[in-house]
Amino acid sequence: MHIAFRVEGNSQIGLGHLMRCLALSQFAHAQKIRVSFLMSDISSSLAQSRSDWVGDIFPIQSNSKELDTIATFCRDEHVDCLLIDGYQFDTSYRYQLSQFLKSENKIFAIIDDNNDSGMLYADCIINQNSHAEQLEYSVTEPQAYCCLGENYRILRSEFLLQPYQLNLASSLSNREALTIILGGADTANISLQLAVKFSETLDNAPINIITGSAFQYVKDVDQFSVSNPRIRHWHNAQLVSNLFLNSRMVISAAGSTQYELQATYTPALLLVVAQNQQQASLQSQRQGRAQIFDVREEFDIDEFVRQACKVWHNDEKLMDMIKANMSQATINGADNIISTLTKLVTSLEK
Repeated sequence: MHIAFRVEGNSQIGLGHLMRCLALSQFAHAQKIRVSFLMSDISSSLAQSRSDWVGDIFPIQSNSKELDTIATFCRDEHVDCLLIDGYQFDTSYRYQLSQFLKSENKIFAIIDDNNDSGMLYADCIINQNSHAEQLEYSVTEPQAYCCLGENYRILRSEFLLQPYQLNLASSLSNREALTIILGGADTANISLQLAVKFSETLDNAPINIITGSAFQYVKDVDQFSVSNPRIRHWHNAQLVSNLFLNSRMVISAAGSTQYELQATYTPALLLVVAQNQQQASLQSQRQGRAQIFDVREEFDIDEFVRQACKVWHNDEKLMDMIKANMSQATINGADNIISTLTKLVTSLEK
């Protein structure tokens, strides 16, 4: 079986789409399924900088010939299932792709977040968010098999914790650091601004700054961390699960990282910076796993730091978050998705 991913990641759109496709590819690869990625040179360079990358990469340009290139690749490389993930793939794009894949007896899958982009035209729809079943996918693609909700949560293999890690995760006493992780790009360099404020406010606490491969302010953050021994900058970090396990609290962008934090039982403050993050983050807050801050219109950093410090010093609130994450964490979603795609491909062969 051969699964191909059409996805991008860069400093403008971040790395979230790329990382969840990587997570799926890791589980597929472990089951001896061939995985390939169709993406631009920029995305390719970011992907290949990771030590946990699996899958062959084939270059593609976003132009009028893109769909023809995909069609040729799928046919020549005997792709069984093509999966796309990205907001740039509009209704027309999906329709044309679906028509070709249907004519070639291949499965078309899509990872979606909010069902707000029109008809999907997919054979399989994947949405890992808790509110996914309320989004009426039966309207935008009535014939699709839907992988919706927490049982289809997509996590990289590093978040399949060992027993000793789960013991560490369930205790607050083992956690000492404040960790800041604001996505693969953090185009406004909020990470550094927050680190400066917290270094002045939290006495003695170690502070981790995790930045992705698309982050453009590495030198600025490095310079600050060199001048302050409590600051550690982890650029393009490959194994962040251990950093989360050591964190008393994490400040994170409100994307898919919140599910990695859930898997490590880590208390989190989530910054909502885009409309597509709102519903999933509200659900995390309602379920007690995290506290959210909507900063789409205005971000008062001084007020945020004041509120964050109140949470930092509240052991009871932090333990409540740990317990909520313990009771709700789901870690086998990628396996469930790969199993579903395998069954759909098999059903076409009969």
